[in-house]
Amino acid sequence: MESHASDREKVAFALRTEGDGSDFYRQATERTSHKLARAAFEMLAKEELRHVALIEALGKKLEGEGGTIEPNSPTKKALEFSIKTIYQNATDDQGTGELDPADAYKEAIELEEKISTLYFKYGQECESDEAKHLFDVLYREEQDHLALLQDMLGYLANPDDWFVDRDGVMLDGG
Repeated sequence: MESHASDREKVAFALRTEGDGSDFYRQATERTSHKLARAAFEMLAKEELRHVALIEALGKKLEGEGGTIEPNSPTKKALEFSIKTIYQNATDDQGTGELDPADAYKEAIELEEKISTLYFKYGQECESDEAKHLFDVLYREEQDHLALLQDMLGYLANPDDWFVDRDGVMLDGG
């Protein structure tokens, strides 16, 4: 993994990383026909764009232009509810079907693991308190994304034994 000396360099790299993540999730949404996977990827693409906005605000703050950065992190339950809403509004005939959902989940898990590791490191290394705080928040959010993806992969692997409704939110439409 690349080393970035200054907080500004970390911000620039994090922006590229989040943009790449959003692109990955957008493409995965288009390339899989699995309705639940599409809903998850659509929600995660939006989350990555929200992260871009937060990191851009941090960049402005480091340049002396911005005000307070308040991440307003969604809970894992809120992320699940977002997926449920997208899932319920989606039609069955979307996506090209060229991407196997399990393969897409595995790729996404690898991506989230790399981003989580990066943000954990940045949270420890940053000089600015604002940067440390934001990267700590982003680390926790990426960990939630990772847990969600692992849950989804578990569902694909064994749907009969897997309970989507851990906290009262059903993702299978039930």
